[in-house]
Amino acid sequence: MDDASANKRGSISALANGLTILEVLSAARGLRGVTEIAAHTQLHKSTVSRVLSTLEEYQLVEQDGATRKFRLGVGVVALAGPLLARLDLPRAGGDLIVAISEATSESCALVSWTGREGVVVDHVDSPRLVKHITPIGTRIARPRAASMQVFLSELDQSHRSELNTEYSQFPAEFDATYAEIKERGYAINDGDTDPEEWSVASPIRDFRGDCVGAVLISVPRFRVTPGMSEDLPKRAVATAEQISRRLGH
Repeated sequence: MDDASANKRGSISALANGLTILEVLSAARGLRGVTEIAAHTQLHKSTVSRVLSTLEEYQLVEQDGATRKFRLGVGVVALAGPLLARLDLPRAGGDLIVAISEATSESCALVSWTGREGVVVDHVDSPRLVKHITPIGTRIARPRAASMQVFLSELDQSHRSELNTEYSQFPAEFDATYAEIKERGYAINDGDTDPEEWSVASPIRDFRGDCVGAVLISVPRFRVTPGMSEDLPKRAVATAEQISRRLGH
């Protein structure tokens, strides 16, 4: 076996050991010491100690100062956060986007933020024959999409530059737009991604105040009246705030 193959096998083994230890701590009702973890995993205590040290660096486990035993760390929550948001958003806001669609006769969706793109996790079609739809599972990554503008407004400049290919050319312009979005609480896509689409999105926040998703209302652009362009953003913001409160914000 060459060195590369040996290193690869060693890395996979270390990963497997780490996952096994996390499973043991996940099932534990209290703290677990190195000796207990070694007994449950059938790993040598020195191996357990090394793996725990690495997991602690990434906050996946934490050590109790008094007992020197271990529990799961807050890093696990951070990793699971995007998935939990995708699961929680339909439960927290499904009835509210139905209410928007019934009141406006337009399409409305819940978009979850993965950290790199939006994913539609719930959607209500407009009852009209001509409508704009974003089916469940649709991935939204175009930076000028209303929901992506909301998500990008939450990021620092380096992440904006990474996810918005146009950002490095017009940073001041985009920063001003994102600042305005944060101040008013919504973003508009007025034909910026498709000449036939008009949409508005407003951020949904969790109990930490983090943006985990967005309420998205989409309308065929030809149908948008001045009254709608004022009313729909208010509905999006009010609904996003209500969902946020349900999520503990």
